[in-house]
Amino acid sequence: MIGGRKLISLCISRLHDIENNRFIARLNEQLRNQNCSLLIYNITTDLFWKDSDLRSEIAVFDLIDYERTDAVIIMDEKIKSHAVTRSIISRSKEHDIPVIVVDGEYEDSICVEFDYPSGFEKIVRHVIEEHGARNVRFIGGFKGNRFSDEREETVRKVAAENGIPFDESMVYYGEFWAKPAIAAVEKIIASGDIPDAVFCANDIMAINVSSVFMNHGIKVPEQVIVTGFDGIDEIDFTVPRITSASTSYQELADKVFSALQALLSGERIEGSIKVEPVLLLNESCGCTSSADDSRMLRSFNNRFYHYQDEYVKLNGITDVIQEKKEMLSAAEVLYSDVVENMCCIINKECADNTHDYYRTKREKPFGDTMFMFFNSDDIPLRQYDIQRSDIVPDLEEKLESGYPLIFNCIYFMNMPVGYICFCFRNYDITEYGKIMAVANAIGRGVGGFVNMRYQRYLIERVESMYMYDYLTGLYNRTSFNKKYNEAISELPYGSEITVVLSDLDGLKEINDNYGHFSGDRAISTVASALKKACPPGAICVRYGGDEMIGFIAGACDKDAITADIRAAIEEHNADSGSSYKLSASIGIVSEKLSDKTDIEELIERADKLMYIEKRSKKKKKEI
Repeated sequence: MIGGRKLISLCISRLHDIENNRFIARLNEQLRNQNCSLLIYNITTDLFWKDSDLRSEIAVFDLIDYERTDAVIIMDEKIKSHAVTRSIISRSKEHDIPVIVVDGEYEDSICVEFDYPSGFEKIVRHVIEEHGARNVRFIGGFKGNRFSDEREETVRKVAAENGIPFDESMVYYGEFWAKPAIAAVEKIIASGDIPDAVFCANDIMAINVSSVFMNHGIKVPEQVIVTGFDGIDEIDFTVPRITSASTSYQELADKVFSALQALLSGERIEGSIKVEPVLLLNESCGCTSSADDSRMLRSFNNRFYHYQDEYVKLNGITDVIQEKKEMLSAAEVLYSDVVENMCCIINKECADNTHDYYRTKREKPFGDTMFMFFNSDDIPLRQYDIQRSDIVPDLEEKLESGYPLIFNCIYFMNMPVGYICFCFRNYDITEYGKIMAVANAIGRGVGGFVNMRYQRYLIERVESMYMYDYLTGLYNRTSFNKKYNEAISELPYGSEITVVLSDLDGLKEINDNYGHFSGDRAISTVASALKKACPPGAICVRYGGDEMIGFIAGACDKDAITADIRAAIEEHNADSGSSYKLSASIGIVSEKLSDKTDIEELIERADKLMYIEKRSKKKKKEI
């Protein structure tokens, strides 16, 4: 509970499907009238074809806050993973939270389900008992699948009651999908025994089966009746329209809401709660359809063309995000008319360009501290740390809107990167329909950005290894030449340029008497003194073993630079506690940049001045 509002967590897949949209709209309107808020945890694809343990999307269910959740609803048949459902039930039970499972029977939960057998039986009885079909076939989903087996048993039962032979040879499997269903009906046609009716376990298979029959010149329904099940919108756009049974998601929402009320009031609910499907009679069985062609076509066209346009825009957004180099500029790409009412929160490690995110093992998908990547409500955009327990900014305010909060995991390379939260102010199917596209686009964009930024970091590190001298941290000679050429290419002729050459005195004596480690430290000290004395922007290089050079573009005070080098070395001598003193000989020359300027000639002149000083020191020492 938050702010006096009870929190209902809904776990679902494919929220963009229209029947789910209808379910959410009906359920949420009833919940908001009872001072309840709906938080939806959504995955964009079901888990039937995938090993759920490998699907990063299911990390979204880890966002459920069991400390504040008052009830959990799980759309089991939508998610299609018993392991995931059991995990959510188990965690809910640990916190004594009531659970309602839609279309799934589990211990420690209440089941609200469609009475699929009774709905399918209505179709079979209608075709056999009213249209007189005697030679029938059944195309199921998978052998052993609960729903497919139930529907096969229904055909057997009604056939037996009407004295119709029905055995295993009359059963085919279409895997609930188009291509396998097409293969199944081709086998039926190849047998030469064209049945009176084919009962398909769902509408998708029925649509394709009907099409194959007609492509072979076999008329539907005149020669063979074809029926489906589920009542999806697509059956009204086929010729002929498919007879089916409608599973009313509005009525399902009513039953779920009633069960929630009872559970939250402390009532016990025994057994499962059934929702009976409604028979939809259409032309594929020989009946007349009552569907409103123009209304449905307008709705379908609006959704179809709207999605087409937005997919193009989202693909462009993905590409641009990945090309950005800075986190803020990458996030600002999301300011768009296709990304609204949304915030994106990523794992804090993703904000660190030195972190190898995709090679790091994680104990849990989301950290306790997250990073606010993008919030469409923020103009200008702010990026900051946010506690995972807060889940989104201004949570109470968002809940007071009365509309659901919808959460999706975003992932890349099969690893959760973060999550997004939508807060639409309506139930428009075009808004819900773009959830999958937006989640995928942002996942690819942000995930790719994090990956590319780390790759650039690695490249920079490798380049740095080749650009800089490992001992002094100054440029090496190869990179110095590159930097020098870049610098003078931007200077106009007549600009003053200066070369400072500093050479450590007595390196051999230090190495011989105190060891090479001391010699290295002495070289590093002189290099540091040169770097410190030169103005910002100077190009400093370890030119030889103990020779350091600074190149300065623009006017400078040569005497001050020389004095600063000596002062830095004297400061080291005073603080080092060494039994020997460091010194360096310095040569410094300047000239006006021209087309005749030769850096090697400048260095040679500075070197001569440096050696004059070095010989002078040596003579003084001999005296």
